[in-house]
Amino acid sequence: MSKPFAFLVACALMGYAGAAAAVSNEVAQARPAAGAPASAPRPSPTFAQMTDGGCCAQPFFSADGRYVLFLDKPAATAPVGIWAVAVDAPLSPPTLFTERLGPFSRDLSLALDLQDGQTVIERLRDGKRWTINNGGRPVIFSPDSRRIAWTVVQEVGGFDARRAQIYVADVDGRRARLVATRFGGGPLGWLPDSRRLLVGGRASRSDPSPTLAILDVDAGAVRPLVAVERLRGAAISPDGRMLAYFVAQARDAAQNGVFLLDLTHPSPVPQRLNFFGAYRWRDAGRLLYIPLRPGAPGDELWQLDVATGRSERLIAADAGSPFKIANGDWDVARDGAKIVFLSARDRNLWLVTLP
Repeated sequence: MSKPFAFLVACALMGYAGAAAAVSNEVAQARPAAGAPASAPRPSPTFAQMTDGGCCAQPFFSADGRYVLFLDKPAATAPVGIWAVAVDAPLSPPTLFTERLGPFSRDLSLALDLQDGQTVIERLRDGKRWTINNGGRPVIFSPDSRRIAWTVVQEVGGFDARRAQIYVADVDGRRARLVATRFGGGPLGWLPDSRRLLVGGRASRSDPSPTLAILDVDAGAVRPLVAVERLRGAAISPDGRMLAYFVAQARDAAQNGVFLLDLTHPSPVPQRLNFFGAYRWRDAGRLLYIPLRPGAPGDELWQLDVATGRSERLIAADAGSPFKIANGDWDVARDGAKIVFLSARDRNLWLVTLP
């Protein structure tokens, strides 16, 4: 699989859910906890093997949570595409969902296709396709699938200073308009209301540091949040109130770490968390995370209650457990009740029902 191909699929499957961080465990242990961890784990979750024979990549849940979808070519004569297994029918033969590889809209009704230098959107239920007049650039679907956003980036100059013009249009390409210009940044994701974008970068080249901000695409107003450099892994909570992100290799090493930010606060202050690793939102108030612990017999799954700062271990590291995730390939169901992951033990997909 080519790197550009894998990148596009990863963007689709991970969507606005968030990305994994990778930095040293020694530094993580030196950070103070954001609240006292629970002394005992919750009751054990249940595991179910979903596929066999070694397969698949980048699993994710359908919008209704009934299916696990994944990238695969299950047989020599089968097409490369997005395949599906029903959650209530583990180890059943996979069925082809679409040969389109995304990225997809949140409800999986639309797929993006960059074809012959053009940006094409396809409606999957009937195959209707239309071209977006944006110079063949990828787009970001809004959560309600009614809008798209894209960025026109200056092709020369340092990456931290290049001009990025942010455009928004209806999903069919109509009413395209320039809504903001940033330097050394751009859109990081839609907020759930499909009206605001989280953006990074500088408002002008003369600004001393990048600023995280919220852009109202209808009013054209930008609300600065906090100055932060090298922000990665932006994950917006389902209710749009909180943001999880990480900073690595900052010029000031004290700025490295995983952070929470209250997007509703008029003057938000980043809250450093006590781990480094991968994270996904379970729901509006709970963040699931997997600490990076090289050499551990398996992975651990923890849950942070944002309101109390209390962390609980849901899955313990166990050499006999399938819970060792390959390539950061895991996803959380929309209702927060289950996760799916690609196991590094056997290269199969596994479903976990959380307590």
